Amino acid sequence: MIAFGGSPTPPPPTNVEYIRGGGGGSYIDTGIIPDNTTKVIVWARNFNPGAGTLFGSQTAPTSDKFCLLATDAANTGRICIEYGDATDVLVDDQFTNLSHYHKYEYYQGVLKIDDVTVAYTVTQPTFSGDYNLYIFGNNNAGTLQSLNFPADICACQIYKNGTLVRDFTPVSSPSVGLYDAVSETVFTNAGNGFLSYGTFDSSAYTPLEYIDCDKQQYFDSGVYGTENIYVVSKFRMTSTEKKFSRLFGCRNSSDSIMCELMIGNESVANRYFYMRYAGAANTVYSATSQTGNDLVFTATGNAFGLYKNNSTLGTKTGASSSFTTPYTMYVGTSNIVGDEQLQYAFYGRIYYISLDAQHTYVPAKKNNVAGLYDTYNDVFHPSESATPFIAGPALN
Repeated sequence: MIAFGGSPTPPPPTNVEYIRGGGGGSYIDTGIIPDNTTKVIVWARNFNPGAGTLFGSQTAPTSDKFCLLATDAANTGRICIEYGDATDVLVDDQFTNLSHYHKYEYYQGVLKIDDVTVAYTVTQPTFSGDYNLYIFGNNNAGTLQSLNFPADICACQIYKNGTLVRDFTPVSSPSVGLYDAVSETVFTNAGNGFLSYGTFDSSAYTPLEYIDCDKQQYFDSGVYGTENIYVVSKFRMTSTEKKFSRLFGCRNSSDSIMCELMIGNESVANRYFYMRYAGAANTVYSATSQTGNDLVFTATGNAFGLYKNNSTLGTKTGASSSFTTPYTMYVGTSNIVGDEQLQYAFYGRIYYISLDAQHTYVPAKKNNVAGLYDTYNDVFHPSESATPFIAGPALN
């Protein structure tokens, strides 16, 4: 961190709209040990539950926790809070896949999002911590516990006993970090990796509830499939055809290297779900047809899961393999040797897709064209085929 004061007086910090956590374990150490009187307010964009911790401190994984973080796989897309000795707490369904700008307020186990109190079941009324609160990660007994976390921090305030002890705003100089107006100090990256900064384009896109595909739409994500691939996707199949389709994927000509979600078969529509990984087809689910149901699919390395209404439909752990595909992953179909395969394209709704924790796609419309907007990289993806995506209803 960088402290101001003394002589000569340095130039004031340069304000920016946000700072962003990068890969490799970057985080901010606030220097504050949370307790029962601590309140944290964070204004953030691109908070992607399922990918890491927005802020946190804990003495141990099972006790003395003060965290706003990801949920388990079955509840991917939901926000979780942990407080005292309480276990994971899942919030209301309306607060899922939050990829836009929001205010998060956390006090004595109660979470508010945009000043609305969300459902919680915390049973521990008190909390006493031992370790400083981290931002962009969780301080687990002095060690950073986090994944690469896609969040843009726009501001943060921390209170203890009703007194403002940290009043953070993002700055780009004298170093990228958070400037605290209380201590007149810039708090910089305390870990590995890097912090970046930027500005928002408020007219970039109009959020939609979903986009529809009718087997003709796709785009190139630019993400390579690897043995460490991280994917979260929420979708609904609407076709009753007895045919294979792919929501995302890539593979080489010999089929020995591939990474794709394949749905259905030639005999039963939308009944079989395979995660093809490093050449092996791993059956995640093979029971009744799921046409018309909202589903969440997750892939973390070679561990896969399919979920409906926060309940597990099926899981699979594939064979361990080290591989990197020579082609980038397409969304809406599979990239087979650098070519879209529209005869195997997805038919249905896409609500949300996250690839490798650095690409967060939400349904959107820009210049009256429907597609998926990568909120983490500020890139809009219309269909690259001659057929555009079909816009669903706008979000309120």
